[in-house]
Amino acid sequence: MNTLTRYVLAQCLLLSAALAHAAADPGAAIADCRAKFADHPPEHIACLERALNASGGTREETAPPSIGDEQLKSKRPQETVDEATVEIANVTYGYDGMGLFRMSDGQVWKATESTPREQRLESGRTYSARIARGKMGGYRMYVEGASRMIRVTRTH
Repeated sequence: MNTLTRYVLAQCLLLSAALAHAAADPGAAIADCRAKFADHPPEHIACLERALNASGGTREETAPPSIGDEQLKSKRPQETVDEATVEIANVTYGYDGMGLFRMSDGQVWKATESTPREQRLESGRTYSARIARGKMGGYRMYVEGASRMIRVTRTH
């Protein structure tokens, strides 16, 4: 065997040992990839993907998109929802008249326009509402029993 053949064979053995080790202990695989490729992000990612594939692991499934998800900076789904029915669990207004709407499912929406005092929703009461995507962008919230639509943006 020549030197090059021995070198390639040794590298293959090292790689298979590393992948077997990664399959047994995913935390060690992450540490190994970080140690070897900390200064080279593309190689680091490739190493992690090899370790994931070797362990038979799969990526976590993401939750289905909900209305306004694309407005959140932390996650941007590929699909969007055009309309949803929600329940407003709590509403508060700032000194500027901007409403903050907390939904029963945890979503938080904020009005993008000031609401006149006489048209504000009562605090401490739940409301049914429909949030729909506008034709020119943005969202509109139609609250059952309210006389006007409220332009909103999702904050959480």
